[in-house]
Amino acid sequence: MKMKKYMAMGLGAIMAVGIAVSGVLPVSAVNNNENDAKLATAVTMAARDYDDYEGVIKSNTTLRSKATSNSRKITTLKKGAVVEVERKASNGWYRVEYRDIEGYVSPKNIKIYDSEYRDVEKKGTVTSNVNMRLGASTLSKKVTYLKKGTVIKIESKTSNGWYKIEYKGRDGYISQKHAKIGTNTNKKDYTYREMDDYDGITTAKLTLRRSPSSSSAKITSIPKGARVEVEGKTSNGFYRVEYRDIEGYVSSKYIKLVRDYD
Repeated sequence: MKMKKYMAMGLGAIMAVGIAVSGVLPVSAVNNNENDAKLATAVTMAARDYDDYEGVIKSNTTLRSKATSNSRKITTLKKGAVVEVERKASNGWYRVEYRDIEGYVSPKNIKIYDSEYRDVEKKGTVTSNVNMRLGASTLSKKVTYLKKGTVIKIESKTSNGWYKIEYKGRDGYISQKHAKIGTNTNKKDYTYREMDDYDGITTAKLTLRRSPSSSSAKITSIPKGARVEVEGKTSNGFYRVEYRDIEGYVSSKYIKLVRDYD
């Protein structure tokens, strides 16, 4: 009897343990699911928005469907391509948009900057010959070539030391090293001396300009051999002349002076 009693007690204990175990497992699974959900939420919340950020691709790279190197390939981004940066995932990958296609790129292959780091919205002047580029990097594609003295509209300053500019209706970027804010239209770096009783004969085809500078705006062209009225001369080598009732400046190198009564 005692043996049966002990066996019954042992069997009851085992069943109790089994019931307890069977009761614990689902709770553990629920807790694990909750932890997984919390982790997934944490990853999502860790993603940071990058308003007004752009990026330049540093080397040929793959645009992928997810923020991992083994996810599906969408397309190839070539070195120098400019993309719009939407956000950064918690594992460091950037979600970008390129030609209306969205995907992810590794942070090793992109250089990002804030294109609206500081608003400027002022006119500026190019201080040395420079390439205007599609993005704020020397890696990006050339848009056009700007000569020293060109007047531009500076829209903003980027976080990596470039200006976002507009020139003749086209947007682009140039390094701050090659431009300054302001046009200094009232500042003259030359002196002017009036000349009476002189005309000039052009010895080559010339450009009549608005100011005594080879980078200033063109008014018209004057053919070789044309006669102009010389009004004065600047210290930087230009004559102020009148040609067919139009006044402007031409280089003194290509003008032969004659008395106006000749």
